[in-house]
Amino acid sequence: MFYRLAQFVFRIYFLIYHRVSVRRMDELKRALASTRRGTVILAANHASYLDPPLVGTVFPQRLRFVAWDGLFRVPIFGALIRALGAVPVSPENKNSAAGLLRQVIGFIEEGRSVLIFPEGQRTLDGKLQPLEGGTALVALKTGAPIIPIWLEGTWDAYPPHYLLPRPRKITVIFGDPIRPDSLPAEMPEKEKRKALLDALQEALEAMRD
Repeated sequence: MFYRLAQFVFRIYFLIYHRVSVRRMDELKRALASTRRGTVILAANHASYLDPPLVGTVFPQRLRFVAWDGLFRVPIFGALIRALGAVPVSPENKNSAAGLLRQVIGFIEEGRSVLIFPEGQRTLDGKLQPLEGGTALVALKTGAPIIPIWLEGTWDAYPPHYLLPRPRKITVIFGDPIRPDSLPAEMPEKEKRKALLDALQEALEAMRD
């Protein structure tokens, strides 16, 4: 119930204040229908604090994702992102990358799709940063396909150095699934991780352009 309320509140905000539009939703739904458990790994560029609630609002399933614990201390906003599936993590407790990885894998094993920002942190200049390898590792460990997402306009709407968001247009673009089971079984795992990460990088850059 509260999840739907949170989605509704954010949907009204994004529609009115940011005139949000979503591209390739039908392709996303077909990808979800073709997966073994209906769970996917959403891998999006990260330019703004708007990114997690934005994806949680437009994605047709309940999501799980990790977010900076400072966001949960913001009145109302914190409760809403928690309702959308956010789990708080402090920068100090980010010391265990293995622990975070196990947590994300656990979400998928519970039957939840997860949102990951493969850049690791927000970009400070709006440009795509180098991708970290955790997304590819989660895909290989769980077999879940990676769905690239490009969030266009969130940096313009709410860059890191602004106190409040600006009324800028935002577009969400869903890419084609990147399937770990499409890789040759005999390929070494290190090469598989690189292949998945390269495919994700190419997909994000293509959607950006």
